[in-house]
Amino acid sequence: MSEKNGKKTNSQLIRIEAFIREEKEDDVLAALNKIGVPATFYESKGIGKGEKYQIRYGRRGDISTMPYSNRRTVETIVTEDKVDEVVSVIKDSAKIDKTGGAGGILAISKVDEIINI
Repeated sequence: MSEKNGKKTNSQLIRIEAFIREEKEDDVLAALNKIGVPATFYESKGIGKGEKYQIRYGRRGDISTMPYSNRRTVETIVTEDKVDEVVSVIKDSAKIDKTGGAGGILAISKVDEIINI
């Protein structure tokens, strides 16, 4: 890693972003914490597969189904040598059933530079 003018550059840093079902958030964060990997997480909404958010309203209890699903996004940046371990931990903890049903998606990308502010 080199530092120049307050910028840190390292071609070996990898960003892992997981879009998971909201009920799996605690499992994924606990698993990452167990292996000592810090993460940022936030609420997100997605249009696509999955159970859609519903709102009940009015006296008759009418139900309106929203076009999106509630999701959680978990992000972390790790060194290249930890990518396989982190991906495996997220996949295992985000599964929705024992048959290996998908609990979300992972996006993996290189980080060109990190700037401390």
